[in-house]
Amino acid sequence: MTGRGQERSLTYGDEESTVRCHIRAGDARPGSGDAGTPRDAGTPHDARTPHDARTPDRLRTRSGDALLLDRLRELSGSGSVHSVFTRVVNLLTPDGTLIALAARDGGDAPRTLVTDLAAWTGRGVEAGRSVSFGHGSVTLDRPHPHPPLRVTTAEARPWHAVTPSLADLPPGGLTAAAALLDRLCRAYGPPGGMLGAAPGAGPMETAVARALDEGRTTLVEAVRAGDADRTRRGVLALLGLGPGLTPAGDDFLTGLALLAALPGSRLAGFPPVLRDVLAGYGGRTTDLGLATVSEAADGRARAELLDLLRLLAERRPARDLNVPVRKVLAIGHTSGGDTLSGLAAGLRLEEELRGPL
Repeated sequence: MTGRGQERSLTYGDEESTVRCHIRAGDARPGSGDAGTPRDAGTPHDARTPHDARTPDRLRTRSGDALLLDRLRELSGSGSVHSVFTRVVNLLTPDGTLIALAARDGGDAPRTLVTDLAAWTGRGVEAGRSVSFGHGSVTLDRPHPHPPLRVTTAEARPWHAVTPSLADLPPGGLTAAAALLDRLCRAYGPPGGMLGAAPGAGPMETAVARALDEGRTTLVEAVRAGDADRTRRGVLALLGLGPGLTPAGDDFLTGLALLAALPGSRLAGFPPVLRDVLAGYGGRTTDLGLATVSEAADGRARAELLDLLRLLAERRPARDLNVPVRKVLAIGHTSGGDTLSGLAAGLRLEEELRGPL
């Protein structure tokens, strides 16, 4: 779950108080303040002007998802601006795939280009306006007096989502890692989401927290038993559950799916079931939630999460994990903690399914 006023490429969004979220990232929202990382959703605009032939402004891409860069070299056609925030602009490609243009401190992530721009504020980019794709560039239509904005990728450093293997961790290592993540989440993460309702929470938040806990229990028991039908029910119990552009249930699924997608995982049966559910019921969650969970099922996630997994695989001492965990916890309002909860659940399941070595 993300806090009000926070934004996401694949993992940033702002919050609405709904038990199961059906809100799309492009929907208009009332003005909202900043929380966690200082981001806002921006103000929707109604002005529409046709794309013109003026010389476009150019914006360099510093780094980008290697798979996305390859795809953009072959992609042509028209898409649209999906949603605009201070530090990220989400776009729809001609085939409807969601991608992101992040500000320079946005960090590498799947389907994301990190641009040489401090913020998107005041740049004239509006949700719903047309976007042209061709020759590896992305050109955003903007209203007068702004010329089009061409985002170039020729100088972009390719970023590869490299997943480590946890196969060499000794007996008890996975459980110890899970316990460490839980401890750091409760020490530094905000209450809410998968950590349970915050003190003094109202009936809506309490109901969401209870449903999240029940869905987690259902899913973990099903994955442990290798029961595909019950696993589907567990995924459906969590998919889209909670407020925000990436609901807490989606974040938990992201963490669990990422762990299951690691090389040699005993949870390898989970991602195919998850993909099947997403294919049939993707409309139960948001565009951003669906994209984030889908990528995790393929072992692709934000650089902060992959860096943390690499440190676990290297058996680094607990003191070396403090800062990386807190970087993940800084994602959204509770999204980082909700994702780590999914990782911790996956680590425990992995340990159980390995059995004595």
